Amino acid sequence: MKSPLFRGVRTAALLGALVPGLAAAMQNAAPKPDLYVLKDVRLADSEGAPHVNLVLSRGRIERILDAGAELPPGALEVEGKGMLAVPGFIDAFTQGGCATPTPVAEKDAPPPESSDVYIDMREANRKGIQPTFRAADVFALPKDKSKPWRESGFGALLSAPAGQLLAGTSALCTTREAAMRDVIVDEDVFAHAAFRAGGPGYPSTLMGYFAQLRQFFLDVRHHADLRERYDSGRPGSRPAFDADLEAGLGLLRKEHRVFCEAESAQDIRRWISLADELGLEIGITGGREAWKVAELLKSRGIPVVLTLEWGEEPKDPHEKDKKEKKGKEEAAKPDSEAEKPSEAPAAADAPKEGEKPAAKADAKKDDKKWEYEEPLGVREEKRRVWEEGRDCARVLQEHGVEFAFGSAGGSGADLLKKVRTAVEHGLPSDVALAALTTGAARLVGAEKHLGRIAAGADATLGLWTANPATKDAKLAWLFVDGFANEFELESDTKATGKPDEGVDATGTWEVEIKSDQGTRKGTLELTMESSGDVTGKLTTTTQGGNERVIEVKGHVGGKSMTFEGTFTMRESEATNKWRVELSGDSFSGTSTTRGPFGEASSDVTGTRKPKSIVEESEDAHEEGCGDDHP
Repeated sequence: MKSPLFRGVRTAALLGALVPGLAAAMQNAAPKPDLYVLKDVRLADSEGAPHVNLVLSRGRIERILDAGAELPPGALEVEGKGMLAVPGFIDAFTQGGCATPTPVAEKDAPPPESSDVYIDMREANRKGIQPTFRAADVFALPKDKSKPWRESGFGALLSAPAGQLLAGTSALCTTREAAMRDVIVDEDVFAHAAFRAGGPGYPSTLMGYFAQLRQFFLDVRHHADLRERYDSGRPGSRPAFDADLEAGLGLLRKEHRVFCEAESAQDIRRWISLADELGLEIGITGGREAWKVAELLKSRGIPVVLTLEWGEEPKDPHEKDKKEKKGKEEAAKPDSEAEKPSEAPAAADAPKEGEKPAAKADAKKDDKKWEYEEPLGVREEKRRVWEEGRDCARVLQEHGVEFAFGSAGGSGADLLKKVRTAVEHGLPSDVALAALTTGAARLVGAEKHLGRIAAGADATLGLWTANPATKDAKLAWLFVDGFANEFELESDTKATGKPDEGVDATGTWEVEIKSDQGTRKGTLELTMESSGDVTGKLTTTTQGGNERVIEVKGHVGGKSMTFEGTFTMRESEATNKWRVELSGDSFSGTSTTRGPFGEASSDVTGTRKPKSIVEESEDAHEEGCGDDHP
């Protein structure tokens, strides 16, 4: 069941039936957003915030009505139930939808083979240089890629080229499923640069990257001088037709800000120094150590798009000491009732019959003797560096540096998760939310249309159960350009209550999983408690032919059963969730797998094996194993 409700009328089908040929014409026309009224929503996450109704028409927010105002007729009504309306998030720097090509390095005529060795670089060596490349010309975000962004509340993203000295310009696009011409909001937003250049040969070092950029902009200035001379009739060579040099001239004129990839404080300083030398207006993407140069960034008015690439969280080497200290402090309080230590040994440490406790302790010591542990100083340093990256946004906010968030090569879900982590450790939630909405829109130059909920703004917004910067918030609806996306709330997707009389999921089930990739078979072994809780394991075969076993937990409520489990895929964790309806010795439903690749859904069916067949199979296995194989 989905909690928000639709009410309203549709006339397209009726008109198509009454007017001959109209249905075919409408089928070929571009889809238009419906007229919606979002009822009973809040625009502020504060106690006593008024509830309003939002009218969405033709992809825009048409009006904001008081709760008791008359609603427009014929609109599809969405029951907001007091949820928080938040502007659609903006991913301010991602490679999603844009595959950056390797620049053509040699754009001049090749030297004759009979010539002597040249003592300098070829005149038009452009390795790593392609300022004319535009993400807007190649942008493509397939359905399976755009959906995960929407599920995390992202209504727009800045699709940017990356990984080259001058990689090209980015495009601001929405995340809805449509033709490229319908999703691009701004085709040329920023130019993008990095201290990198793909392919072999010169340049391949930091010194070479500096020299290449300097040489290119010297060529740009020379090209401008030749054009001026040629146009005025003064002596000089005719300027070459060179689109890269013309684009470089635009950068010198500061027609586009150049966002430069830099994680370390040292690289940030390098870019600032080079920009001063060349005459560029820059911003920073990455910015893990931007907190170290916060004062410099603020004084120069340089914005930062934080990609929050902290790496895996290292364990705090002093976590145990902190917990013990906290426990002692709580025990010392007069009104606290400290738990008395149990005199009985823990079940896990209790000696087995016939086993001496000392022998077991010696065995544990032998096991630990071969475990390598990094020196304390190394572990402390890793933790310190990770925490500095985590807290970078908070420090930038305290110094008044303009910043937004971007996923770079990651996903929107991972970005939102890291933003929530930053909020848990001191970043104000309203600041985090602004960096995803109003601040991000202002940074990319779309503040008139995105990042706000006001009459005339684009109808790109989400309905959340709570402040999205907090970990418990769930997204119920997302509108992108006025097109609706409804999501099942977690509370609605999990089976609740007690099983119906006679319903029991215990047993071994033969399952069939059908998806676009084909059909796979597997085995599901479940045990159900009287409360309806189920545990077990799902065994399937991967596309590579390997066996995969997933430990699952779930619940049976009525005739509905839901369960889930996690497994490792491509060195990352993926989650597999099932929702099925039980009917005697069979079930059917859906399975959803979500991981680093995005999300994939499958239709599933299951048939329970008769108990006699299961027992015969187990007996045969035991006979085949013999006494030497338990």
